[in-house]
Amino acid sequence: MFKKIITLLLILGICACATAGHKIKRDHIGDIKIGVQSKDQIRAWFGEPYTVKTGLTGHPSGCVERWTFEYAKAHGFGKVTYSEILVVDFDKNGKVCDHAFSKSGSE
Repeated sequence: MFKKIITLLLILGICACATAGHKIKRDHIGDIKIGVQSKDQIRAWFGEPYTVKTGLTGHPSGCVERWTFEYAKAHGFGKVTYSEILVVDFDKNGKVCDHAFSKSGSE
């Protein structure tokens, strides 16, 4: 009986899937322009950020706040098989001053 339970737990661990964050809507990634969009517009396009960091210092473009949108899928024992991240930085006026999107792996 004990062997069957251990075997079942191992099978479940190997087959298990997990996700973190929310899938990033890509419709407007190409529409993000420096100095144009506000925080409200970015929020309308992509929803709530996964993380917000305020008080940025030393950014070459003078950005003071960073919003990060993240999504990741893991299979088995936590091995990430797909991830995507959108980073949008804002200036002191709340306008986009920098942004980047990347993805890795396959869905």
